[in-house]
Amino acid sequence: MSPQQKKEEFSVLFDKYYKRLFNYAFKMLKEEDVSDEMVQETFIKLWENFESINNSTHSIEPFLIVILKNKIIDNYRKSQTRNKHINLYSLNSTIQNEIDNEWEISQQIEEIYNFLHPKTVEIFKLSRDKGLSYKEIAIQKSISIKTVELHISKALVAFRKGLKEYL
Repeated sequence: MSPQQKKEEFSVLFDKYYKRLFNYAFKMLKEEDVSDEMVQETFIKLWENFESINNSTHSIEPFLIVILKNKIIDNYRKSQTRNKHINLYSLNSTIQNEIDNEWEISQQIEEIYNFLHPKTVEIFKLSRDKGLSYKEIAIQKSISIKTVELHISKALVAFRKGLKEYL
């Protein structure tokens, strides 16, 4: 077959099957650009195997359909892999941001503790870390409940100011 005959026969087949293959691909993929690309790749495969297919007893239409289906399946697999990688990257970024935020918050808390009077820090930690009541702290430290309230209040004000961007 001469190159000119090959072009002419191919052109006839392209005109005959393109619309039907495109509609099938679009029905499956729901994207015009991707559907067009899949059909184009199908016809490229036909062009590459044109002489062997044209000389065989098989019909060209089933060949085109099988090639297009395989292209759609390959596209689906690639998109699934791509989405999996995107999701993993997104998850990794989110976790990294959370770790960074936790680190910043803990650093800020340390700075606030360093800023406060040591007695206020001690009373605040007894209340928050050990879970002691104001009365229990007052008895343990031999101070009034009002003094415990004052220390806790000072600590809370310092934490609200120091952590306001995280609240």
